[in-house]
Amino acid sequence: PEPRREPVASAGSAPAKNGSRGGVAAGKKGGLDYSKFNNIEDSDDERLVPRQERITLPIGVPREAVSREEYDKVWHTLLRSKELPFTPVPDLDQMWGYYKYGGMDEQALLDQACEYLGHFPVRLDAMDFKARTYTLQRKLEAEGREDEARMWSIICMLRYPKDPDAYYNQGVLILKMSDKAKFGGAPTARLFSLDGPASVVPVEQYCSLYSRAAASFYRKCIKIDPKQRPAYINLIGCLERNEPAGWYEEVQSLAIQAVKNGIWYNRWQRPPHFVPRLLAKAWHDPQDFAMCRALNEHYATIRAEYGAYIDRLANRKDWDDSDVTPGLSDVGGRDGALHDGGLRKSGRWREVPLFANCALQRAYAEQFPETVRILQAHCRDATGLALCGGGDVIFSSLAPGTRLRAHCGPSNSRLTCHLPMHVPKTLEQGCFVRVGAEPPRCWKEGECLVFDDSFEHEVVYPEAKPDEPYPGERVVLLLNFWH
Repeated sequence: PEPRREPVASAGSAPAKNGSRGGVAAGKKGGLDYSKFNNIEDSDDERLVPRQERITLPIGVPREAVSREEYDKVWHTLLRSKELPFTPVPDLDQMWGYYKYGGMDEQALLDQACEYLGHFPVRLDAMDFKARTYTLQRKLEAEGREDEARMWSIICMLRYPKDPDAYYNQGVLILKMSDKAKFGGAPTARLFSLDGPASVVPVEQYCSLYSRAAASFYRKCIKIDPKQRPAYINLIGCLERNEPAGWYEEVQSLAIQAVKNGIWYNRWQRPPHFVPRLLAKAWHDPQDFAMCRALNEHYATIRAEYGAYIDRLANRKDWDDSDVTPGLSDVGGRDGALHDGGLRKSGRWREVPLFANCALQRAYAEQFPETVRILQAHCRDATGLALCGGGDVIFSSLAPGTRLRAHCGPSNSRLTCHLPMHVPKTLEQGCFVRVGAEPPRCWKEGECLVFDDSFEHEVVYPEAKPDEPYPGERVVLLLNFWH
């Protein structure tokens, strides 16, 4: 068939100008007083209606015949749909480049947008349409083309506004774009607009905008289906990491709603992976675990090795190429730990990973031969979990002024042990870990603490006062181990 450009109307422009209605005017005319008619409302047939701007839809038109203006107009009209929550504007320059030099998938994306705007019916049944669009979303996401993936999600939610999955997928993609900017290292990012050129903004502003947008899509998903477990998990995580106004009250409200809908059993325990039959309590007695008893017994050895490691770093010469001692690294910098990097609200959080990323970290392990021997002999529930990718064994170091946001761990199938190496401040001085609704606790050097990190928990190590010397970092040997 002959390719066609379908003209359709787009809403949202200014009302048409009309004169006075039906010749009725204020004041007297011909001796009669018409002013009493002024407050009579128009009937539906007489109401002023918005002027509808007509756009041309390039349905089935060869891509070489489609102009940039026509391409942009399609997406401008689609993104201004009132049915959508706030949606960050995509990079239309990039999308246009992929369209002009792409294949059938890029052509299909534009055609599907045109068919929706032209009020054409879907040619596939609902399940098939949603399955195919989701496949295309995953393909584009894997290629780093999140904006085009988002447009498939938007078409799907406009076609099926009662389908919660489309809103959830949109939230996932938006949050992924926010994380890429946040951890990408650049100080600024481009923010696109439908009304003008892109603006360059600080990454913090970009991430704040995208996080709010993702949260709005998760909320819409939960509103449609209150039993959407992934939406609760991602929305609560989004709120915890960005802390907008009223975030904590909303998290608690969502947790209560999730408990009512059978997502979790306890509003304080909200892990993505939940095993119902496991004992659920915030704190555990360290003496119940042979691993913890062994760590307490070998505390002096472990503490001495950590102290010697810090001394080597302090005395290292920049010009000495033979000294290959690895330094402490920021949490979130290694593969698989990006999520943890977002937990830091303030200060600095660093680590010395011994068992992480499914492997013994040999460059660090060489600095701690006795500690590694103790771990392998007495802490197999921790080293085994780390080698499976379910946790870490690290020295965790907090600088003064560090606060780790309130959050829940990934699963209640593990517990967390802290063996404190150096604790410069007391509970009364504001140094603590809070788990669930239990009172906060402080660490005591040489004595293990064990808690279930699937419960909401936070850590605070306050800044030194202006009149006191630098207290040093709070350091613990952190072990995740099987519950």
